[in-house]
Amino acid sequence: MAMPRSVVPLESNPEVFSKFAQRLGLSKQYAFSDIYSLTDPDLLAFMPRPMKAIILLFPLNEFFESSKSSDIKEDSDTNKPAWFKQSVRNACGLYALIHAMSNNRELLEEGSKLGQFLETHPRSDSKYADDQTDDFIVSISELYNETSALGQTVAPPADEEVDLHFITYIEKNGQVYEMDGRRPNGAKFLGKSLSEDLLDEPLVKNRIQWYMKHATEDMKLNFTLLGLAPSWD
Repeated sequence: MAMPRSVVPLESNPEVFSKFAQRLGLSKQYAFSDIYSLTDPDLLAFMPRPMKAIILLFPLNEFFESSKSSDIKEDSDTNKPAWFKQSVRNACGLYALIHAMSNNRELLEEGSKLGQFLETHPRSDSKYADDQTDDFIVSISELYNETSALGQTVAPPADEEVDLHFITYIEKNGQVYEMDGRRPNGAKFLGKSLSEDLLDEPLVKNRIQWYMKHATEDMKLNFTLLGLAPSWD
């Protein structure tokens, strides 16, 4: 099956992400929410808890691109998180969602699209970067394109170069990872977890601040955060 060259990028919108995630199998008891601050106690007080995954949208620059293959930190855990290699252009939102959901499999409905794929295609190294994975991405790419039309802004064409990129933060077996399908070596290990709630996790806060530090002032306006947590609906 031929791979699509590109897809229409998703808007960083909690309703859009929640709808697409639920079509892939996320329990309706969970949803994505905007995160407006990682430090302001008043804003944090209104967030649903616990936060099971955090998705960061940020503008790419040469520094971030060159750092993808550097600062590799190995962990000792053999039960590593599920990592999907990005093979479709502009689909980083899709991969961010898959990373959030596949590493929180207890949140998936029985018989879900993503759950069935993970159950029938286990990987000993937890890395999904092969033809079977690409076929699965093809099979859900139309759902992705349909969901992209639900955003509040006009989506750019699928073949347009987009300089914004989604990555995901998850916790697995007491360890925190940064999940980016464009990294050549899989999941990036950040360190031992200090909190069961990623919204309180210093490793995540420090990593996001690292991205902010290496962005220009005008780029910082394009940073957004979404969190996966129990739904308030």
